[in-house]
Amino acid sequence: MSKRGLWIYGAWTTTLTVLYLLLPEYGLPLLLAVMLTTTTAVAVGVRRNRPRRWLPWALIGGATFAFGTGSITAVVLSEVLHLTAFPSWADGIFLGVFMPMLFLGLFGLTRSGAAIRDRASMIDALILTAAAAFLSWVFLVNPYLVNPQLSSLEKGISIAYPMYDVLILALFARIAIGTARTPSVMFLLISGTSLLAADVMYGLSQLNGDWQLGGPVDVGWLLFYAAAGAAALHPSMVELTEPKVLGHQQIAARRVVLGVASLAAPAVLFVEALSGPVHDGVVIAVGSALLVLLAITRMSVVASSLTRSLTRERELRLACEALLSTTDPSALREVMISAVARLLPPDAPHRVVLELNGVGDSDVEMAMRYTRTLPPDLAARLGDVELALHCPLSVGRRHVGDLYVAADETALVGLQDAVPVLAGQAASMVQTISLNREINRRDSEAYFRTLVLHAADVIVMVDSGNLVTYASPSAGTVLGRSDLVGTDLLALVDPDDRDRLAATVDAVRAGGGATDATALGMRRGDGERAEIELSIRDLRHEPTVGQLVLTMRDVTERRRLERELLRRAYLDQLTGLGNRLRFQDAVEEAVAQAGETGLVAGVLVLDVDDFKVVNDSMGHAVGDQLLIEISRRVVDALPERATVARLGADEFGVVFPGAMDTGQIEVAVDTVMAAFTEPFLVSHSVVTVNTSVGVATTEDAASTEQLLSQADLALDTAKSAGKGRWRRYEASLHNQVIKRMQIRTDLDQAIADGAFLLNYQPIVDLGTGVTRGLEALVRWHHPTRGMIPPLEFIEVAEESGLIVPLGTWVMRNAIATAATWMALRPEDPPYVSVNVSVRQFRTPDFVERVLADLAEAGLPPRLLTVEITESLLLGDDEKVHADIGRLRQAGIRVSIDDFGTGYSSLSYLHRVPVDTLKLDKSFVDTISTSARQLDLVRGIIRLAQTLEIAVVAEGIETATDRALLIDARCGFGQGYLFARPMPRDEVDAWLSTDLPQAAGAR
Repeated sequence: MSKRGLWIYGAWTTTLTVLYLLLPEYGLPLLLAVMLTTTTAVAVGVRRNRPRRWLPWALIGGATFAFGTGSITAVVLSEVLHLTAFPSWADGIFLGVFMPMLFLGLFGLTRSGAAIRDRASMIDALILTAAAAFLSWVFLVNPYLVNPQLSSLEKGISIAYPMYDVLILALFARIAIGTARTPSVMFLLISGTSLLAADVMYGLSQLNGDWQLGGPVDVGWLLFYAAAGAAALHPSMVELTEPKVLGHQQIAARRVVLGVASLAAPAVLFVEALSGPVHDGVVIAVGSALLVLLAITRMSVVASSLTRSLTRERELRLACEALLSTTDPSALREVMISAVARLLPPDAPHRVVLELNGVGDSDVEMAMRYTRTLPPDLAARLGDVELALHCPLSVGRRHVGDLYVAADETALVGLQDAVPVLAGQAASMVQTISLNREINRRDSEAYFRTLVLHAADVIVMVDSGNLVTYASPSAGTVLGRSDLVGTDLLALVDPDDRDRLAATVDAVRAGGGATDATALGMRRGDGERAEIELSIRDLRHEPTVGQLVLTMRDVTERRRLERELLRRAYLDQLTGLGNRLRFQDAVEEAVAQAGETGLVAGVLVLDVDDFKVVNDSMGHAVGDQLLIEISRRVVDALPERATVARLGADEFGVVFPGAMDTGQIEVAVDTVMAAFTEPFLVSHSVVTVNTSVGVATTEDAASTEQLLSQADLALDTAKSAGKGRWRRYEASLHNQVIKRMQIRTDLDQAIADGAFLLNYQPIVDLGTGVTRGLEALVRWHHPTRGMIPPLEFIEVAEESGLIVPLGTWVMRNAIATAATWMALRPEDPPYVSVNVSVRQFRTPDFVERVLADLAEAGLPPRLLTVEITESLLLGDDEKVHADIGRLRQAGIRVSIDDFGTGYSSLSYLHRVPVDTLKLDKSFVDTISTSARQLDLVRGIIRLAQTLEIAVVAEGIETATDRALLIDARCGFGQGYLFARPMPRDEVDAWLSTDLPQAAGAR
């Protein structure tokens, strides 16, 4: 089915669903249309997509038809004929036709090719099913059993529904766990989930007696129809019954942990114990025991799986050893047939065909194939079996043959990991046999002598005692000596390599064949060391040779050049430090070590501030010398285990592995930063530079790429905050760093340009409605982005330190504005309330500047309230406590803003007295709907009154909230019920008309 057809189907079913919900009077014909649509969709999907096994889908389509028939019957009986008898004909259709057909259809899909048929996934599904059965028994089945108003037949029918649902849930869980995720599978799971959810809601509503036609339950059933049709229409439905090779991630797919399911019985026991006596103790005990037994069985299955894996590995090892001893294709075929038989389950019927140099496409990968699609002669040799596992034999890009294994589909799934290994070894042996034949073809002694005499490599023959019997003339050039005959082979190599060479020679004698090139060290006749590559071939079976033949190639110069090139590739020529490649390798090693040991690895990226100024003003020679001095100072500042590299230009990287925690890394960062406090003496000039540092650790990153990316983001954040700073990566920076950097840049300019304005929100007496004060709220009108909410720029200002000049501006202007209000209400002027950040409050001259602003504007201190956050009061900061005392002694009132959202505690109020608590809006929002929340608010107000602290409730939006707060004896409040934040000119008009109000909205 094309995408267009699926969209048409989706649109049509959506339209029918909406009409069904909006027009309940036409529910019967619309339900009939939905049923026929789904049944037709399943039939069309089966006909067009042609799945390998059509019967399960036909049963699912028949089940949807039966479900619709039962639903229509139920509607006719209840809504048309007004018959409420239970059970009815509809129940017979549901239980006798729909449920069995759906069960058989799903069961057929779980037995098809795409499902992973292993005991582990089956037990996972059983755990989920057991938990569902337990919950169904407690909340659905048991209430029906104990209902005295139901007859035995009615109880049996009522119980049958949830029990069927549990069985169907087991099959859906089996499909979800053991099947690759395709669109058709997802539609099928959506259909099943909707059906089960609707049935559960229907059962619960029936128990409560509040079920109605056209409610949420019907939505679930309608979604069951629509998703079932979509599952059959989508082309991926054929994959549910199609055999195929599953990738490693599919075969070893992550099993559902099912922690919630395992805790179902204890959770019910906990709830019942809290609510009263336990009613379902026996059922809970049985359910807990069953879940524990299933968990133990799951562990047993895992252990059995490990045992089978070890057995398979042993058989593969034996097969590979047997393949190494083969010398012709016929022996290789026998070994392969025997190996496959041992890898399959005992007595499993199978056929093995090994085709060499012939059948199959060299580009194909391992796959399941229908034997009927193979060449007739090959299919005949595989026997009357539907499926065969085809694995090509290739060496590099060269295709040398094909391996076919015909067996039951389940058995073939179990071979998918082992057969490629076996085929790879067989392919290597095919090539080895071919090469041996080529050597045998060239056994002419004249040809051999000519080849040996003119070869640049050294060819040596040794006897059974490892004594050299022949050495080619090139030995004098390569080894510096030609008198090798009679010399012990092992005496020619370095002592460290003798045991390895002896083991290799013995292995060749024991197993025959040859070895790949082995790197060894030898001593030349002049005592210098030579590096050689040694290959050994067993030619004892050749009449013209009869001994082991060793080929030695001098690779001393090549290895020296390789090491030099590798060293240069990882070295920064200017500073002598590692370069970016070395840095990346060090990061990968540190990340791997952190994953193995559980320690923390850190990455520091350093960027020299204003290095371009040094280059431009003093020349590049001085700049280069400065970089050398910087590299030395950074290396000296760090412990030996840290790796320092130059990443390019004026950027350096540091890898700090094996730290106990991030604090140890931060100490190292502080040490690096301190290294830049002293100026540098470069070319008789004193140069002072700072560095910006970005820090990331493996506590926030799981891979090398993440760690490096996070370090770069942290560096950008540090540079945007100013020079000579360091920042550690935090997860919150990842998605907002670019936006925040732009806000940071614009914020700095906005403060310089005075682009901010103040709005004021009234704080009223809840009893009279008279405005007692106004809170100053800063606003930023960006020239291009318009009005930016405070939440977006206040935090940036806090982090960058710009909150101090911004807060100073707000305080000065708010005090100046409040001074003008005394003329509008000279007898009772309102006070102004100003928020002060922690950083602003902790500035050394904060109190002096506030008092100076009051004196300059002529505003009495009693008309200023300073709002602080709870976090400022934590700890025993004597200066903070002293500054608060100085403010209150001067007559300025102190208020705790957003009380209850931070470190909510009234304990510190005994030590640091304040005048007002501002109750956060989150408390006020739900007092009209939550009695518990209202009691909490009342408790806070009573405690505050005990301490003689006034309470201002924030976020009052309804007259009901105001009335409840008045009843709770809350004195003051602010919110949209009274007024929104307004500019200064509107405040003047507001104060001019401000009159007492009754308890209600203005």
